Amino acid sequence: MPRQNGFQFTRKNKVKDVFSLGEMEGSVWNQVMEKNEEMDWDQRYRLEDTPWDKGVAAPALEELIKAGCFPSQAEVLVPGCGYGHDVAALKEEGCLSVGLDISAQAVQRAREMYPEGDFVCGDLFDEQVLSKKFDMIWEHTCFCALSPDLREAYVRAAHHFLKSNGRLVGVFFTDLGNEREPNEGPPFVTPMCELTELFSKDFDLEWSRRPQQWFPSRVGMETLMAWRKKG
Repeated sequence: MPRQNGFQFTRKNKVKDVFSLGEMEGSVWNQVMEKNEEMDWDQRYRLEDTPWDKGVAAPALEELIKAGCFPSQAEVLVPGCGYGHDVAALKEEGCLSVGLDISAQAVQRAREMYPEGDFVCGDLFDEQVLSKKFDMIWEHTCFCALSPDLREAYVRAAHHFLKSNGRLVGVFFTDLGNEREPNEGPPFVTPMCELTELFSKDFDLEWSRRPQQWFPSRVGMETLMAWRKKG
């Protein structure tokens, strides 16, 4: 099969502070689900209004794959996978990667582009959407696409879907320029201090640094982070 950017390319939000998603009261749970559905992602994909999709896997992910960050046979969840480029890159590395996206349109296209991939259409905040836990989560453009008041819900969801001692590795948008308002997006910028405060409740920070590879339009905007699940 033809290859593109180092992998096979086949053409055939703020919520109640609780320990786990399952402990949320029904009304709070419904508010989280409804908030996550406010953006019509299906319409964006249908109109091909997807500036976040570059047609290839994230350069930061390729960098980490080459560094051996993702062991072969590791079960890796990719939330907000879109067209599935990152899922395919991880699968080629030997990972058991699963892509999750709330947009049926995106998932359908991902399955067409990568028929050997594993893609699920569903909401990350629905703890029943996946029946398994994962060794790792790869975060790329899911967290930054969420309304800022869903960030705590994202952290809880990540904690829920990871196995004990599992790792969340991701590239976060920490600096999108001085002209952007704090709540302007998506993508929404999240300062490092806020990321640390959010994740440190349920995760231990292993390392953080600037990526060495990036898309030209994102130079200086991203920070790579690795978090280890507590408990």
